[in-house]
Amino acid sequence: MNGITMRKWIERIFVNSNILRLWSGQVISQTGDSMFQIGLLWLALEVTGSNAMAGSIAMMGYLPTLLFGLLAGALADRADKRMLMLAADFARGIVVLFVPVLYFVDGLSGLVLGLITFGIALFNAVFNPARDSLTVLLARKEQLIRANSLIHTSWQFALLLGPPLAGLLIPLVGIVHLFTIDAATFFLSFYCIYLIRVPKVKTVSDRASFWQLLHLSWRDVAEGLRYARADRRIWALLMITLIDNLFIMGPAIIGAPIFVREVLKEGVSSYAYLELAYAVGMLIGTVGLNLVSHRYRKSHVLLWGIILDGITFLPLLWVTTFWGAFLTVVVHATVIPMIIIPRPTLIQKVVPHNLQGRVFSMIDVAVVGCTAVSLTLTGIVAEFVPINIIFGFISFLAAGSGAVGWLIKEFRDTE
Repeated sequence: MNGITMRKWIERIFVNSNILRLWSGQVISQTGDSMFQIGLLWLALEVTGSNAMAGSIAMMGYLPTLLFGLLAGALADRADKRMLMLAADFARGIVVLFVPVLYFVDGLSGLVLGLITFGIALFNAVFNPARDSLTVLLARKEQLIRANSLIHTSWQFALLLGPPLAGLLIPLVGIVHLFTIDAATFFLSFYCIYLIRVPKVKTVSDRASFWQLLHLSWRDVAEGLRYARADRRIWALLMITLIDNLFIMGPAIIGAPIFVREVLKEGVSSYAYLELAYAVGMLIGTVGLNLVSHRYRKSHVLLWGIILDGITFLPLLWVTTFWGAFLTVVVHATVIPMIIIPRPTLIQKVVPHNLQGRVFSMIDVAVVGCTAVSLTLTGIVAEFVPINIIFGFISFLAAGSGAVGWLIKEFRDTE
């Protein structure tokens, strides 16, 4: 295969070589992340013996974005996005290595797990808005929906690879070495991002010290909030995202291992394989969305996605078998791309580029902040209410947040 043929093949599938490198790094690191999540939640339940404590440990993975997400988004608008991503990947690889190290010296506790989870999430808060605002520099405007779809399939491929790998590896190497593998994936992602060549864009970081940049970023946070409040389309998107994630994310994350333990009466390998259902459903949903999304407004696709995101959890109210749960999660996951793909595309088309990092960070804060609250509440409520009842209840609440979105004309009419 000659160079010209290879370039055409890359452009046909991956948009361009830079998007391919970004996608590859994300598939690798997020495969590790999916194993990390399986290991973390199960280990938290084993170490603490408490649903509420496990929910609190999981919540620590979302708290940094709530506290520092807006600043990280402003920093992404000011600084070299690729360098921020490199620094975040290297730091995450180092921090996650503390889990196996402390495990073997008998220094792992619920508190330590929570602190490590907080540290990794702190660098996630830097990485994510930098990645989302970098994408628009790597692809032409007409390629953005393809580029965003591709970047989001990285998480789907990671879910396709990570859970079955975890299910196979846990009996062989033990649950703790899922964290060792996760650390290695961050270093591999670092290398993929290092290979990306970004078109030169002059940033404030070219002529400002770190502390000057930090000071400017705090000022930019206020500017970004004023912009979001003034644009009813963005404000509506933030509010809908906030409400939906408040209801849906706690049961989806901490509810899954509790459901496997208490309803299905299965072990950690079954939980890992159940997570595979997300990858299967999201891949199906992404392919379908790419075939039909050009026919509909992005706002309409997103609102229907939120409604269905809630409703499709309802069967967990009565399902009691592994394969019934697996099929339910597959169906549920097919509608997730209807939310996560149109959302960044809407932002990239509506928001000026110099504000996109801040708006993406606001979305992250809405998602992650409400997820933190949702995880804590789900863990506490699950001590007293059966988890299948919780799934049935939140399915209607989450669907209702999408229905409310249809009442906001400015957002509903956004192309």
